[in-house]
Amino acid sequence: MLMLVLIALLILFPVVSPAYERIISLSPQVTESIYLLGSGSRLIAISEFCKQPDGAAKKERIGTPLRPDIERIVSLKPDLVLGSREGNAPFTMARLRNLGVNVHYFSRPKGLAGLIENFLELSSMLKKTKEGEAIVNAVERSIRVTEGNVPHTVLWQVGANPLVVASSSSFANDIIRYAGGINIIKTELPYPRMNVEEVALQRPQVIVLTSMGYHVETEKERWKRYINNVRFVSLDPYIVGSPTPVSFLQAVNALRAVFHRSVDNDD
Repeated sequence: MLMLVLIALLILFPVVSPAYERIISLSPQVTESIYLLGSGSRLIAISEFCKQPDGAAKKERIGTPLRPDIERIVSLKPDLVLGSREGNAPFTMARLRNLGVNVHYFSRPKGLAGLIENFLELSSMLKKTKEGEAIVNAVERSIRVTEGNVPHTVLWQVGANPLVVASSSSFANDIIRYAGGINIIKTELPYPRMNVEEVALQRPQVIVLTSMGYHVETEKERWKRYINNVRFVSLDPYIVGSPTPVSFLQAVNALRAVFHRSVDNDD
């Protein structure tokens, strides 16, 4: 009888797990997502690479994503440490678990769908499901694939020397696709090295530059020697490298805007 009473109580009054109140983020995109969800006050420490939003500047830093200060993390007694599989070393996360720290890894998204999945998972963990869904719904309404227009051909440059580009298998390709463009680099390798002359022969109409270890203006001048009437768009590498659903939309809109811009405005 007592067991039946307990079961009835659990059905009528389910146990609700408390939201995490002491969080450490080792990932820039996780940090920014937490702020988007209005939970920045729960962050007690972040990695050196977490630079946005402005409020993050006041948080304690606990090292880089690859080399966080394990002892300091443990001493802060976090409820939860959040990381990402592409940015945080597995042995670091395993060590934290062995020391009794609650750790959660987010998978690397391959496109917008995976990005949204991670964001909604984080929303649920923070008991911010409604807020997360509202943000995602707003992004999805604004980001519908452009239809009815002739797509622009796009080259997305990642590195300069050697030339490294984003292919049709990369995360960046989803930004190109939702903007209404076509990636000229089609390969299963997400970020291949390419020959400049070989790429120039494909005559991309738009080149995306992200200043990831190279000078944007220098690259513009280089490409103009090979391709006439090419347009450029410069994107913040932080937005692209540490995306949230909102920054993904920002990148899409920036690329859409250059599709409708005259070449003369690039000089």
